[in-house]
Amino acid sequence: MADSDFSGSPSGPRRRRGRAQGEAASGHPDASALFADIPATVWTTDDQLRVTFIQGVLLRRLRLTPDRILGRSLPELLLDGREDHPLIQGHFTALAGHETTVRIEWGGDIYSARLAPRRAPDGRIIGCVGIQQQIGWLPDDDPTVRESEIRLQRVVDWNVAGIAFGDDQGRITDANDAFLTLTGYAREDLIPDGLSWPSLTAVEFHHRQIEAVQEILAAGRCRPFETELIRRDGRRVSVLVSAARLSARRREGVAFVFDISRYKATERRLAAELAMADALYGAAPDAACAAALAVVAQHGGWSSASLWTLESDAPRLRAATGTPRLRPEVVAQLVARAIAAGEVARTGWTGSGVFPLGRAGAIYVEDAETFGAFSDQEPDPDRVAVTRAMAIRLRKWMETWPPAPPSSD
Repeated sequence: MADSDFSGSPSGPRRRRGRAQGEAASGHPDASALFADIPATVWTTDDQLRVTFIQGVLLRRLRLTPDRILGRSLPELLLDGREDHPLIQGHFTALAGHETTVRIEWGGDIYSARLAPRRAPDGRIIGCVGIQQQIGWLPDDDPTVRESEIRLQRVVDWNVAGIAFGDDQGRITDANDAFLTLTGYAREDLIPDGLSWPSLTAVEFHHRQIEAVQEILAAGRCRPFETELIRRDGRRVSVLVSAARLSARRREGVAFVFDISRYKATERRLAAELAMADALYGAAPDAACAAALAVVAQHGGWSSASLWTLESDAPRLRAATGTPRLRPEVVAQLVARAIAAGEVARTGWTGSGVFPLGRAGAIYVEDAETFGAFSDQEPDPDRVAVTRAMAIRLRKWMETWPPAPPSSD
């Protein structure tokens, strides 16, 4: 019998009289009456898991007509949309040619669904057929429900990772302490329209955020991805994010955020050290100094960098890349102070610093975008660590092969 033969009929005395007359004439119940009374739900799908037929008690409970369901895919219809949902996995098993039974908990009720392959006359599998029946329920005070809620709350309160709840508009409605600490915000900031993923995410990573939202809409979750969040103080933090949809009906979701800034900083530092080693290897002193400063500017994110050496206990400019804002005589004084102190020195101007190279000299760096801006911020520790690592590598090279004095030209 074709799917179109299974058509519903309106309830009421007229339907029951018609059904009785039909049964008396044919000797067996008609299909529409059978599906109207059967305590189960029957459906069929095609090989793409699109519903081609559905009738039964579930539609009556949800007050839906079959036309609201037909043609839609199971991942779209299920609230979480996960491919690892037991019902979807059962359909995959049926499409592979095997019958299977799955147990589902939904809406406080327990269901058993039996699934089997649908075959064409030539034996090809063209879809699935399933029947689902309620076999029990979970009362409100069921200890398994309470235990699940307790476990979830323990995970949130454990603060091993940042956890944020939100809606499909990108608004963050709740978060644990780990997430708030990571981003530098307070719980009072979790007000309507107060905090959102677009405002937290660096602009160059917005495209990955959009891709994640599309994955969640299609599959109920997204693959973990790296991005950068902008803290309340303006600094960036590298994170690994994964998210899932909690409820399509209420349009809620949850995101798990892991701080990977230390790992990314180590990755950047090692890359900078390797680049510095490559620049210094086998090069003549003048060429090596110029190449080393280019590496410092690139991997440290500086707009200009200059190398100063000690000549007769006075700093002299050896090489430079970019154009610094400070005059050379001012930089020479700053370099002399830093060498005497033997440690990284802030110059007093935001966006600049001096990195001593022992008795070999020092490196002076500037960031044109922030130079001279009024700020009480401390320097970015990751940026300082990367530049310091390159300076140490350059210092060791200069100690083993002292560069020749600059030419009189």
